[in-house]
Amino acid sequence: MNGHQTKFLVNPNADMGRAWRLVADLRPLVEEFGGADWAGTVYPTHATTLARQAAEEGYHLVIAAGGDGTVHEVINGLMQVPAETRPRLGIVPLGSGNDFAHTIGIRSNPAEALKQAFMGQPTRIDLGMFDIGRGEPEYFDNTFGMGFDATVTIRSHRITLLRGFMMYLVAVLQTIALNHEAPRMHIETDVGSWDE
Repeated sequence: MNGHQTKFLVNPNADMGRAWRLVADLRPLVEEFGGADWAGTVYPTHATTLARQAAEEGYHLVIAAGGDGTVHEVINGLMQVPAETRPRLGIVPLGSGNDFAHTIGIRSNPAEALKQAFMGQPTRIDLGMFDIGRGEPEYFDNTFGMGFDATVTIRSHRITLLRGFMMYLVAVLQTIALNHEAPRMHIETDVGSWDE
């Protein structure tokens, strides 16, 4: 660690590649709060690896700068270390949806969100966990979607002219029009199991 207590993890591809420009504007503000060590993600799941390493290196705060996918990856990295050594999570929402950040009260303005990360009161959140049989559990913070949800997400990534709500609305309408059949699933919970 280079003397900083904060690791700033940036997904440069968030919001169709606009994230780097927004993050560059935050550097002076980060310095006002004592600085941070910066790292950018370069491949899918890289944020998971970087977050775990940051925890193992003793950082007190890990800031995820990106969208819901970046936050998901960072949470999965932080959950790989024991709770007593787990850093706090800060979020600077730079993605196209930012549903999780919005749900937990993170401000949409990146500078305001950054101030919350440094000065806000930490709050515990609930996480869900699933295992698709690979032996590695995965955590989710906001929603767990498959079938229709997953198809909408995949379609939204192909839409380049729209952002935010409109991008997802078009993807939902495309999915309704083109993907009619829901998959059959076997679901098991603490209180029972069923096929649907």
